[in-house]
Amino acid sequence: MIIDALEQTWQAWARLGAQLDDEQWARPTRLPGWTVKDVYTHVSPFPSATKAGIEAPSPDAPVSHDDAAGLLAFMQEPGGVAEQSAELLKESATARSQTMSTGELVAQFAEIAPQAVAELREADLERTVHYGGFAVVPAREALRIFVLEGVAHYLDIAAALDLDRPGPLAGEALRVAVDLLAETADPIAFIDAATGRSDAPVLPVMR
Repeated sequence: MIIDALEQTWQAWARLGAQLDDEQWARPTRLPGWTVKDVYTHVSPFPSATKAGIEAPSPDAPVSHDDAAGLLAFMQEPGGVAEQSAELLKESATARSQTMSTGELVAQFAEIAPQAVAELREADLERTVHYGGFAVVPAREALRIFVLEGVAHYLDIAAALDLDRPGPLAGEALRVAVDLLAETADPIAFIDAATGRSDAPVLPVMR
């Protein structure tokens, strides 16, 4: 269940943040120019954003993308949303990282996330929500992207800190992330490459 995967992901982030010391927060990651704290800061708004989305009315606009894979593919088009916003996302994360305490960041996952998860369990996940200010998707599909974001960036930090991977994200959270990435790839090209029938480039499907 997607809510279970999201809860697993955010619990892992809460535990991770609670155990880091000053040197670990400042350590560089495999994302050029991003420290552990920068990456943590980038992911930290998701619980509050989820809670706000649950409590907000559904948008009047029609669905722009039926599923998370379609939205990700759209965002990753050459010159598209992901490419255009990459530097802005980095600047925003690094700026907020300098002004927010580690306690404030961890509280997003330790305090706000459990509230959001509890509300999600009572919510209609087929209702539509805004995503990123440019898309309208079913809530369930937005949550799949939130899990993928949480898993991918947790692995960024785990690599920087030499932690076990996937560690606490093994199981449902990891499956959601892998399934979504596979769905985002061109299906025929992915099958041919995965079965050794083609060496045409399939990956990455997102950056």
